[in-house]
Amino acid sequence: MRLGLIFASEKGILSESTGMIRIYSQSQQGITRTVGLDDLQESCCEGGIFWIDLLTPTAEELKYAEKLCSIEMPTKDEMREIEATSRLYCEDGGRFMTTTVLSRVETDEPIIAEITFILKETVLITIRHTDSYSFRMFSQQLLRRQDTNRDLVFIGLLESLVDRQADVLERFGADLDALSKKVFLSPRRRREKEESPDTDDLRDALEELGRVGDLITRQRDALVNLLRMITFAGNEDSCLSSHDSLYVPLRPVSRDVNSLSEYASFLSNKINFMLDAVLGLINIEQNDIVKVFTIMSVVFLPPTLIASVFGMNFKHMPLLDSPWGFWLSIVMMVLAGAIPLIIFKLKRYI
Repeated sequence: MRLGLIFASEKGILSESTGMIRIYSQSQQGITRTVGLDDLQESCCEGGIFWIDLLTPTAEELKYAEKLCSIEMPTKDEMREIEATSRLYCEDGGRFMTTTVLSRVETDEPIIAEITFILKETVLITIRHTDSYSFRMFSQQLLRRQDTNRDLVFIGLLESLVDRQADVLERFGADLDALSKKVFLSPRRRREKEESPDTDDLRDALEELGRVGDLITRQRDALVNLLRMITFAGNEDSCLSSHDSLYVPLRPVSRDVNSLSEYASFLSNKINFMLDAVLGLINIEQNDIVKVFTIMSVVFLPPTLIASVFGMNFKHMPLLDSPWGFWLSIVMMVLAGAIPLIIFKLKRYI
């Protein structure tokens, strides 16, 4: 799975369509998909429905799905509620599970998108209001199969979502590695390339770290929600009316999510370290600037003192009437400024 293809799809290059209802059913010829409500009743009678996908559904499409499955669908506002009991619950003989995923990573406005999975008898219902690369790719793979069922589709969707989140984290890791090499270039290589990060470069690095850190924080939250949903889906006692155990099939997915959470924590710790390091480099850069002004003040202080002495308006002053008094004062001021510079150079202050 190539990242260029993945993130190009985020911008809509691979966009399949906008919101609508898609119904997948099993027939003798294989798996069929019906898009929209046109001729839906006829196509659904040809085989058993195992997946109903609702993408930004209209009121008519929601009403049809509710009538078809004898279940009440959650609204968009209900999907956004953060209480665990509002995201994971049982009602009307179905398991309602809502999770979040990080979407539109390549755009200027990444968002957290909510996805609701409903397991009702032999049917899986998904409700989402943001198009997803994972769903598009999985649906294309699904249509090439000969047969499947609700549980296989549910597990396949979760695996596709986990793979997508893994690709996003890998991209974040690659961005941090490139940024780290730029900021922490070794002194020897920096002298060879005759370059070093200046204040503007460090400011840009700080902004980039803040952006990536915010995205990783959102990603960690999405992974926590996904792990909770997987745990709830695999719990045999989550619904008394359900006897379908998904605990064993979901264990590999759960392990993958745990590993991604650990990797996201590692990236978060790395970002905190790099933030501290960049702030330290900015302080060093500022201290170097202050040090230059301090050294220049010390260098020009003795010549200024000498010039002040010879600038006094007294009638009787040494060397006032001497023909070489002016040149002697100039030499004294030059030496007074050069001696501190030589001392600072020997002490390696500059």
